[in-house]
Amino acid sequence: MLRKIARAFAFVIVVVFAGLALLGALQRPGTTLPPGVRGRHVDVAGMPIRYDQAGSGRDVLLVHGSPGSIEDWQPIVDRLAPRFRVTVYDRHGHGYSGTGRPHTPPENAAVARGLIQALGLRDVVYVGHSYGGITGLQLATAEAPEIAAYVLVGARAYPPVHVDRLFRILDVPALGTGFAALVAPFIGLERVDRGVRLSFGPNVASMPEGFVAPRAAMWSRPTTATALAEERTTLAEALDAMRPRYRSIRRPMTIVCGDSDHPNTEQAPRLAAEVPGARLVMLADTGHYVQFARPHELAAVIAETLPR
Repeated sequence: MLRKIARAFAFVIVVVFAGLALLGALQRPGTTLPPGVRGRHVDVAGMPIRYDQAGSGRDVLLVHGSPGSIEDWQPIVDRLAPRFRVTVYDRHGHGYSGTGRPHTPPENAAVARGLIQALGLRDVVYVGHSYGGITGLQLATAEAPEIAAYVLVGARAYPPVHVDRLFRILDVPALGTGFAALVAPFIGLERVDRGVRLSFGPNVASMPEGFVAPRAAMWSRPTTATALAEERTTLAEALDAMRPRYRSIRRPMTIVCGDSDHPNTEQAPRLAAEVPGARLVMLADTGHYVQFARPHELAAVIAETLPR
């Protein structure tokens, strides 16, 4: 009797796992732009990458965090476009970009360089928020020749990195994507709303109306959820590999961080002390979303960083 029950239980487990794997295999990134959504696509490393440009002049590239999309930069685009050519894009696996490559800092750096080359950007000032800042560190330690200067905003630079148990489940190939498709309709909106409010911290009142709902729809897509999970689970190892090279960075770098953006608040001064000639800008009463909480100050810092 017990053997029959064990066999039945094992059969059910196999069926569930097979179903999740099949469901995961059927998921595709949503790259079709809905009506009224800005941007277009360019092929980078065999993937459609959504980007948008505004203004003319020196090139500024704005790179969002994890998760995120070009919408996260609108307050800064509006302030820089009258003076500079501003380019924003959805990192692969996020927003309306495709996927198909690993979601690690080295791969994100390779895609960033591919985009710069595809669009013909020159002497770029790279501005990265959160994971976009980590991608900037990867580029800086690799001495990317296309980039003239860096502005890192709320960027992690050192391990350890806490990895939620959910991310470890989502990071299982095929099964994780299927699991994301199964649970996202039930927990996506609430989880995103809680995370966004926590990130805004003392600036939650500056969160634009209608900020959460469209982001929850994008961030809860199964392929985006698994991209986010891979970025999180591989991050500590990537940071550990990069940090011995921080002292070799030669491009100008400005490190911007809110004083309520933990643990980045503790890491930003340490990074500024290691990178030769780095400038540290700490913003009072500011959380993680600096571009919404302090758009004037951040735009001014970026403008000041542009090489003459």
